[in-house]
Amino acid sequence: MDAASNSLGEARTVAIMAVELETSPISEGNALRERLHSTAEALETRISMTSTRIPRFPHRLRGIGGADNCHVVPSMVAIGPYHHGLPHLQEMEEVKQAAAHRLCGMSGRSVEEVYEKILSVAGDARRCYDDVSVAGLSDAEFATMMFVDASFLVWYLAAHDDKLFPGLVLSSEPNIEKDIFMLENQIPWLVLRAIMENTNNNDVWLRASYRLGDIRPRKEEKKKRWMAQWWQLCFPDPMTGDDDHGRSDDTDSIIQRCMPMHLLGLLRFSLICRMPLEKRESKFTFGASTPLTTTCRTAFELAQVGIKLAANKARWFADMNCVKKPVVFGELSLSPLYLTDVTTCWLVNMAALESVELSAAQSFDKDGYVISSYLSTLAMLMDREEDVQELRRSDVVKTNFTNTETLAFFKGIGKHLRQGINYFNTLAEIDRYIRQRPVTIVIHRFLYNNYKYIVAVMSIASVLVGIFKAIYSLKKP
Repeated sequence: MDAASNSLGEARTVAIMAVELETSPISEGNALRERLHSTAEALETRISMTSTRIPRFPHRLRGIGGADNCHVVPSMVAIGPYHHGLPHLQEMEEVKQAAAHRLCGMSGRSVEEVYEKILSVAGDARRCYDDVSVAGLSDAEFATMMFVDASFLVWYLAAHDDKLFPGLVLSSEPNIEKDIFMLENQIPWLVLRAIMENTNNNDVWLRASYRLGDIRPRKEEKKKRWMAQWWQLCFPDPMTGDDDHGRSDDTDSIIQRCMPMHLLGLLRFSLICRMPLEKRESKFTFGASTPLTTTCRTAFELAQVGIKLAANKARWFADMNCVKKPVVFGELSLSPLYLTDVTTCWLVNMAALESVELSAAQSFDKDGYVISSYLSTLAMLMDREEDVQELRRSDVVKTNFTNTETLAFFKGIGKHLRQGINYFNTLAEIDRYIRQRPVTIVIHRFLYNNYKYIVAVMSIASVLVGIFKAIYSLKKP
């Protein structure tokens, strides 16, 4: 009995010691270390896969999403799973299905044959989404959605001259143009490529990039397409014309090396692919520690110190340069922008794309925030409606918005965007110009602020001189 009691007591003691050991600070420290290690590994994996994912619109940028999230939620057509099934988008589902049927018929392939190709890549495409919106779809439902949506996009971009529903397309065109470039309304490029390859539209993405990003197509294609003309109006490029000059011969190879993740990525790439490398990477050119002493920020303040605004002639978008001009003047040149309801949506979503993709940046010396830097610079230049008018007068901004609406848009997004390195490089150029010309700037500011009074005084003086001359001539014998 005593032996049994002793054995039971020893067992209890061992159990208590084991429990104490498990709950000791040392064991909890080990568990914490393992948890932190696994969390860090999971975070590194997630960041490394950023470029292969189709994310949601960043919550931190919801402030630029527009009224009622009009730049986030599509108004006409759903592409992909995030907004699939919304009631107000159901009308276009029939159009998408009809377009898919038409595309297969035009290519000479059966629907079954093309659908099988989509099934083969559906698993990889599904992994591009990390949202619960995909979890509720079966593999067959997901593959069908990818097939219909991708077919509609390829038909819309490649066969827009087709006579299928011309009235609906024409009446809904601005809405469709907005929707297909929303961050949350994208499908993986591998699905689009599968549709292109199996419907005899292998080069549609080259033609689409030309039409959407003002990149010239292959030389034999002389005729400007409808969207190319519209795009040139939205993002004017003075270096382009009706001939084959103004673009280098390696355009196709540059686009092919890009291989964007989705259509929105192709849009952004098409705009900036011709940029010099340091600007395309948004890399410091003045040094990260360069002090910025100037307080001149708005269009009016820059005009005071002799810096004129101008639309530049660069063959890429989002360009900014401050340079000295002859005599004593400087010039801040920016890529011209035609601001519409459609282009504001594109710009907002490209900025959101940069915010997501560049969270995996490996260096502080270059951040890649090209579109964000450009938008931040425009927002900096506008503080009053008079600043907006100055930008319009210089042809930097062309818009059918009022000055009040334009100012509200840029000041609204400027509060939320990251001010990229290109933005700070531009500030450094302005700062250098001002520091190198202190005397001439003081003189120019005085003349600029008082020229009305100076003109008035000179006018009065000239009148007085005339009067004195007349009196003097009368007194002559």
